[in-house]
Amino acid sequence: MNLGQILSWISFLASIVAGLGFLAAAGGREGGGKVGRVAFRVQWFALLASTAFLWLILFNHQFQFQYVANYSSRSMPWYYVYAALWGGQEGTFLLWALITATLGLLMMRGRGLFANSTMLFLNLPLVLLGLVTAMRGPFLMWPNGGMPPDGQGLNPLLQDPWMTIHPPVLFIGFSSLVAPFAIGMSALVHRDYDGWVKRVLPWCAFSAGILATGFIMGGVWAYKVLGWGGYWGWDPVENGSLIPWLCNMALLHGLLVQRATGSLRRTNFFLAITSYVLVLYASFLTRSGVLADFSVHSFANLGLSGFLLSFLLIVLVTGYGALLWRMRDIPKAKEPLGSFSRESMMWLGQLVFMLMTALITVGMSAPLLTRLWGPPSNVQTSYYNLVNAPLAIALGLLLGSAPLMRWRHQDPRVFLSSVLPALGVGLAVVIAALLMKVQDLVPLTVLFGAGFALGANVIVTARGFRSGWKHGLPYLAHSGVAILLIGVIASSNYGASTQVQLPRGQSRNALGYALTYQGVRTGERGQDQVVIAVQDPSGNYEASPKLYWSEFNQAYMKKPHIQRHLTHDVYISPLEMVGQEEASRGVWFRKGESKKIGEVLWTFVDFDRQMGDVVRVAARMRAEIGGRTVPVRPILEMKMGGDGVPNRIPDYLPGGASVQILSVDPNTGSVQLELPGMGRGDGGDVLAVEISTKPLINLVWAGAIVMLAATFLSMIRRIIDQRRSQVAAAKA
Repeated sequence: MNLGQILSWISFLASIVAGLGFLAAAGGREGGGKVGRVAFRVQWFALLASTAFLWLILFNHQFQFQYVANYSSRSMPWYYVYAALWGGQEGTFLLWALITATLGLLMMRGRGLFANSTMLFLNLPLVLLGLVTAMRGPFLMWPNGGMPPDGQGLNPLLQDPWMTIHPPVLFIGFSSLVAPFAIGMSALVHRDYDGWVKRVLPWCAFSAGILATGFIMGGVWAYKVLGWGGYWGWDPVENGSLIPWLCNMALLHGLLVQRATGSLRRTNFFLAITSYVLVLYASFLTRSGVLADFSVHSFANLGLSGFLLSFLLIVLVTGYGALLWRMRDIPKAKEPLGSFSRESMMWLGQLVFMLMTALITVGMSAPLLTRLWGPPSNVQTSYYNLVNAPLAIALGLLLGSAPLMRWRHQDPRVFLSSVLPALGVGLAVVIAALLMKVQDLVPLTVLFGAGFALGANVIVTARGFRSGWKHGLPYLAHSGVAILLIGVIASSNYGASTQVQLPRGQSRNALGYALTYQGVRTGERGQDQVVIAVQDPSGNYEASPKLYWSEFNQAYMKKPHIQRHLTHDVYISPLEMVGQEEASRGVWFRKGESKKIGEVLWTFVDFDRQMGDVVRVAARMRAEIGGRTVPVRPILEMKMGGDGVPNRIPDYLPGGASVQILSVDPNTGSVQLELPGMGRGDGGDVLAVEISTKPLINLVWAGAIVMLAATFLSMIRRIIDQRRSQVAAAKA
């Protein structure tokens, strides 16, 4: 047994001792708390040492460890070797456990029955994570002393500076939701139905801020690396990180209502438990292999689906069981929510967040649900836009109305006079949108709601800052959300886009820009870049998007060039070298036909077609690899009235190898595919690119920065308030 395995077992055993100690202390045995705290510190130290040991074997290329061989290589720069720690499932379980234990150290400073109970529930997931790390962690070695000469390395898509920080930030956010769960469970045990609000508020604000930071980082990575021009694709794994955040936002606003009016006690306990249950549910979907064929982010199945399901069920039964046990004991509010008041608007906002959570959860669960009736399938992204558009309108109107109201009762006449400036801002945004030729009703209504929210919250922010820095922060965060929403609508719906072929040395016009393809040069790390001279009305420049062959993916990888301006971005994404002879690199399949390429047996099942301004054809393929069958679904898009250059959206096998459609023959119902293991083509002389504009995209980043800064300052404010009240209580 190696040092990593020994440390993993020490951590697991210490988590059991800590849990028993905290259980004894919560039952009134004073010595149990001391034992629990000592064991918990041992557990944390063992996890920290395990993490350090994993980095040590990664940086020293110890390929006798399976994890090191699977997720690193000798040619990787040091910062991607560092990021390989969370490149695979085993490493992320270890990271998850270390972050949770570190948060536990911060929470363990409290004393008494409540603190011991909180630590008992916080330690529960650590026992389960410790078990999986000991049994199936990153320290397993190849059998019979085998060792490859080099590792496979990371997927090139993940080799980006943002991926060195985005996953751990997101994991901190995920892990932090254990705090509201543990504090809420402890409050249920000790019948502390109101006192827990002050304890949990800083954690909810922290979770909201850190998860949103992770989303923004992931959005920036998708925008600058993946080449499809967006920052959020409603990918099932993206949705898996969004739903706990939405649930936590509902909890955060519900807690503020409870603190002011005593209402929503039961709802808030339900949301504190549900936020963490959704973390585990999303982890189950992502890591059980259920979504392996529907998301570029998903992990392959390591045979842990039973463990993950058990993990989810234990927390689910414990959490909801405790809530049901105490349900009748939780007192109702002395007064009902006011019919026209700030708390009623916030309660409606809470319902909007809960509806968003439920509808997105149903959508992301489609591959799991449809499995019950046949082949698994996913919902289209249009589903999410359709169900969330009316909720976004409602959210904007509530976001603007609530801050202008008083608690308990609002005089309608006073409200009407105070709301007029905000309505003016909303109308101004709509008029500006109409001048920019935005004519669709739904986006216009969303923009009106966002403008209204922006106007109202800027006014209230200014009033709040006049009373003290901390009073304006929540409304400043709301203003950031409104700015972000305006940027999202403008950049994702009203940019121009076209595809164009660029013969080498000849200028072509597209969207008012003159483009000249000048050739290929080798960029950093030996990756090819195509060089395009761009004549832009605001100034000429050289665009150098990447288009290079990846041995890891057995396909061409693409990375766009983004030219930034104050009011918009110009986004140039390479598609392919058109002169390349496709017949030499593709294999034709008829419907139902199977062919073996390398070690994989491929079967073409059928087409999925979607007609419209953009014709979309997906090929449903089945790949049999080592006794395992994997569905694959590459897509070919063709814009009607375009220049005939298709947009190819590849699909990926577990491990990263890509599959893409080269051509479709509607007469014979056949498809030509580029498959892993076929080798690269010879290149051509005509470069096909897609050029698009992203109007007002800087509002997305500016709104996000304002929102995050205000959220973290609000968290600091809650911590200061909590410490002051603790000092006051101690003096009393």
